[in-house]
Amino acid sequence: MSYQLYWGDLHSHCSISYGEGTVEQALLRAKAQLDFCSITGHAFWPDMPTDRERYGEIIDYHNEGFARLAGNWDRLIEKQAVASRDGEFIAFPSYEWHSLKYGDHNVYARGPKLELRNVVDLPALRELVRDANAIMIPHHIGYAAGYRGIDWKHFEDSQSPFAEIFSLHGCSESEDAPYPMLHDMGPRDWQSTAEAGWVMGHRFGVIASTDHHGGYPGSHGDGRIGVFAESLTRDAIWQAFLDRRVYAVTGDKIDARLTVDDAWIGSTIQSGTTRRLKIAVRGSDKLDRVELLKNDRVTRRFFTGPVADSDARYRLRITWGWGQRDKPVSWNARLKLSDGTITDVETCFSGQAIVAPQGVGGHTDSSDAEDLPHEILERTTRSLAWRSTTTGNRSTRHSTTQAISLGIDAALNSELQIEVNGTKLVYPLEQLLGRGHSTYQRGWLSEAIRVGPLVAAAECGLTAELDDEPESECDRYRLRVFQTNGQCAWLSPIWVDR
Repeated sequence: MSYQLYWGDLHSHCSISYGEGTVEQALLRAKAQLDFCSITGHAFWPDMPTDRERYGEIIDYHNEGFARLAGNWDRLIEKQAVASRDGEFIAFPSYEWHSLKYGDHNVYARGPKLELRNVVDLPALRELVRDANAIMIPHHIGYAAGYRGIDWKHFEDSQSPFAEIFSLHGCSESEDAPYPMLHDMGPRDWQSTAEAGWVMGHRFGVIASTDHHGGYPGSHGDGRIGVFAESLTRDAIWQAFLDRRVYAVTGDKIDARLTVDDAWIGSTIQSGTTRRLKIAVRGSDKLDRVELLKNDRVTRRFFTGPVADSDARYRLRITWGWGQRDKPVSWNARLKLSDGTITDVETCFSGQAIVAPQGVGGHTDSSDAEDLPHEILERTTRSLAWRSTTTGNRSTRHSTTQAISLGIDAALNSELQIEVNGTKLVYPLEQLLGRGHSTYQRGWLSEAIRVGPLVAAAECGLTAELDDEPESECDRYRLRVFQTNGQCAWLSPIWVDR
């Protein structure tokens, strides 16, 4: 079976419960760079703390958000249904069910409708979800059990085909995964990682989604889900969920594929003899390494090979922002390629990094006040125009820059001409090869744009085939991808029973 790759965010919030930005803004922004999404409402917390002296503010905050969602639920369902059209964009209904004991779970329905219902514990939630032909997906699983992280002894894969292992909260894949948990909810605990769940024998795939609370589904760098499906329809995407043909990326749309005896990720197959593994990766920037894991142990690392001098295919990243915090800057930019072709445009747009809004209903950050803070205005085979609004980075660890990644098919003597906010820049492509060039718009401490580096397409992808022998009664194969720019991908496993 041949599948297409689609991109989404199944876990994002807005002011429909507690968060910032409107439902309309969230859906518009999702459509700009995703194929599907879910605007999730905070709904229930059956074992919420009752100690008002210590947690009174938290109790009131959540209860107010839950009440707000209940009053807006029908509107949320309607807005997502109206925004959906097979072949163009799909919005799945969902709500969030918190739990200290069992960990947080989101309930999803194929849609377009979903009934908002509460239960007292996880077994009851699983029964409710089963009766509704829905699924329940645990997220930010890496927090310690009992502290809103997952407790694997309560997990069943019957209604939970995958788990969310990356979001604004951090990465829960393994003990030594990048992106530690930095939220005030606490550190990562190995017993709650995905690897711990697999070691216990659970079979589940992995995804990323933003858990963004600022009305910006698919916010780049905060988590996205890749899905291999037959088509962009509600039924086909839903079937891919059930079949675990899903994987996690931080932001860049890394096309990463692993098959074992032609079985896709998420599959369970039987083979007591030699298995044929095929790997194909096409990144959005230069690859650092691709790791093949068998039973959670890295067995092979793959690297890109030498680049042919005759190769005229490249990827170019253009990044803008910086400057002073809380001072919005409007950008109007246009680029033109003297010769050759712009083969594809990948937007790396993000919203303000909001995982804990200031209040129910929130406020709108000045850089996100527009319905579309960042937008491609025009595109031809040799030109591109866009606009954007940015503020300075919130800290040296919290980026607010925006970017686009271009596929370019051109000779190195071609020129790239860029006009941004009245400043004209000209670069021969050869000058950008492996090198980024920065231009400050108004002197020191002002906003800036970085053009490059230009990277040969051959350095962004690789393919490999190999044979492997059985090791145990069930061998688990999976793939990790790391780009040199820090963007990552984690694929769902393939289980091979002997």
